[in-house]
Amino acid sequence: MSREYSDELHSALDAAHLLDGIEPLEGEEYSLDAILAEFGQGEAEPAQKRKTEETAHETVETSPETAPETAPVVDEDTDGMRALISAVVGMPAEEESAIGEEEPTTQKTEIVMDRDPGEPEGNADQISLAQVMSRTVEAVLEQDDEILEAQPTLRERLAARFSAVKEHRAAKAPILGDTEELWDHPETETADEPEEPQEAEPDMEQADRDEKRRMKKLRRQTLLAAVPVLLVVAASVLHELITMPAVWLDQAVVRCSLLAGLLVLTGIACADVWKEMGKRLANRRASCELAAALAALVSLADCVQGCATGNSGNLPFAAVSAVLIWLCQYGLLLESSSRRAGFHLANLGGTPPYTVSQTSAGMCKQKGLIEGFYRTANGRDPARIWQSILVPLLLSAATVLAGVVCLSGKEMSRFLWVWSAMLSASVPLSLPLTLPLPLYHLSKRLNKSGSAVAGYQGAKFVSRGRRMVLTDNDIFPPGTVSLNGLKVFGEEIGKVASYAATVAAAAGSQLSPLFDQLLAGEGGVHRKIEDLHFYEEGGVGGTIRGETVTMGSAYFMKKSKVVLPRDLKLKTGVFLAVDGVLVAIFAIKYQPSRNVEWALRALRRNRIEPVLAVRSGNITPSLLKRKFNLDVKPIYPDVSTRLALSDACRERGERADAVIYREGLMPFAETVIGSRRLVQTVKWTTILAYVGGVCGLLLSYYFTHVGNSGALSALYMMAFLALWLLPTWLLSGLVKHY
Repeated sequence: MSREYSDELHSALDAAHLLDGIEPLEGEEYSLDAILAEFGQGEAEPAQKRKTEETAHETVETSPETAPETAPVVDEDTDGMRALISAVVGMPAEEESAIGEEEPTTQKTEIVMDRDPGEPEGNADQISLAQVMSRTVEAVLEQDDEILEAQPTLRERLAARFSAVKEHRAAKAPILGDTEELWDHPETETADEPEEPQEAEPDMEQADRDEKRRMKKLRRQTLLAAVPVLLVVAASVLHELITMPAVWLDQAVVRCSLLAGLLVLTGIACADVWKEMGKRLANRRASCELAAALAALVSLADCVQGCATGNSGNLPFAAVSAVLIWLCQYGLLLESSSRRAGFHLANLGGTPPYTVSQTSAGMCKQKGLIEGFYRTANGRDPARIWQSILVPLLLSAATVLAGVVCLSGKEMSRFLWVWSAMLSASVPLSLPLTLPLPLYHLSKRLNKSGSAVAGYQGAKFVSRGRRMVLTDNDIFPPGTVSLNGLKVFGEEIGKVASYAATVAAAAGSQLSPLFDQLLAGEGGVHRKIEDLHFYEEGGVGGTIRGETVTMGSAYFMKKSKVVLPRDLKLKTGVFLAVDGVLVAIFAIKYQPSRNVEWALRALRRNRIEPVLAVRSGNITPSLLKRKFNLDVKPIYPDVSTRLALSDACRERGERADAVIYREGLMPFAETVIGSRRLVQTVKWTTILAYVGGVCGLLLSYYFTHVGNSGALSALYMMAFLALWLLPTWLLSGLVKHY
């Protein structure tokens, strides 16, 4: 703290300033003992506790003998308070000690209690010490327009005064705001800023209708643009492969005008490419459409120059630019088709029964919802993000290198052709398809199994986990579990059916419908169960009508010391015991499903670990290996974790990143595996696309720099770009093959 700041602070707390405007009574002194008598250790005692309303105005005669009894008791902690009040009232330490040692004399003290605002004052000349301190602090705080509704304590008054002085100094010299504070002020909780309301989503019927209309428009434009693209490619390829007519070879105006006209027709047919480019530029983002537009403009300018000069030299790269524009149009068509497939499925099925959600143990199926699916499907993707970063770099590098080649060779007349070659080689044909093509293949595959993902953002969320949580119904769907017989020991079958159905229903078992059917056939009812427990050995227990009932696997019964038949060979049975005595055996048959077997094999091939969140004690890793002839090596957690995960699968999801409309494990597995394939494919296709662009840029710079223009013909350029397009095409096809 600076000295200037400290001096002003002490001057603000000077007694003359604090007591400004208050006239003390004659013969009355503000001694330290009087202040401590009123405030104690810094907190004033309410006046209502000192006197009742009947003695609100009472005169007390004190004497030397009675004075010590009424004198305030000062604790050991009052030394610090004594020093603080001395600083406030401006009383030196010597006077404090003198007052403390002064002999008490007989005097008359008026004790004036607090009055209501409407009560008339008895004597206007009589002012209590509490009123003096209250008026003093109010006078100080009037500068900041602070109103004290309740009488604060002395410590609060001093803290308010220190804060007011500090704020005043900080307003005059903001640099003092960095000085050390006298104490730490409590942090004030600021209200959270209200979030901007998100744009309302259209219903799936409207979204499906709009996307279908847009998809038809894009398909029509793509087919229409394919005609000039095929013509310009054929003309460029035939120019290198066969001997063209003399009018084509001798007349540069014919060659250049034909190529320019076909390129212009391609651009007109692909009108949505320029709309997409304008939308991206409005958000200050570059894209593959911008690269295609620049390459087409430079090629068109080269054609115009050839028509004007009559000597085009090398054939312009109009064919490469036309193909790039058409692939941008085709990429938009694939994106629209993928979104429309998801919207159409959601429109037909309404609210989906399941959605894929993420838990700490892995991905699981939860109750479905459709809110947010449209917004997520139209979210940004990494292909566009990287285009906004790397496309400007490639275009800038191509422009700079073209200028270097022409300036060093002093051939500025060939600048447009060299620039066009650089741009055509640096912008790969696979760039517009790095995401739309694999997403299109995935959407077609998932639609066949009754599921859909909300674009790349939804697939990315689904692919985060390397584990999948599987419940009883996922492994053995309804219809694959049946009751193959039962045997009762010393009890009525009605009671056995009632107890078994009650325990199964309370435990949420997959076998509950089987026992309910048996109970209905016997005409029984469910009983009230108490103290339900789940056991690690694979069983459930509780109390029904005062009897201890346990039900579970044979292993659980052995651990519970329930005697079982010696010749028992049932591996998937359910046993019921009452008070530790076996009363019934239910033979349960588990029939493996071919779809589940395929899904488990697909999970193993893609290195996704299944997590068993089962409630039945019979469904174990050994049962899966025996029934499906496959060691899937699942994770089998403890019973509490299994129950928690099973309960989580019965809750409603929070996000609509992927929706499933069919039962069974296969749609669930296809959604998770396909999403993982999509994310990996987009990553590798994007990397390969930019690697190809850099390689093409370096090769074109080398050939133009050494003057080997023959290696940069339109035919060779098309072949080079097609080779870099092939990996994207092949990797995208792997998305639909698991």
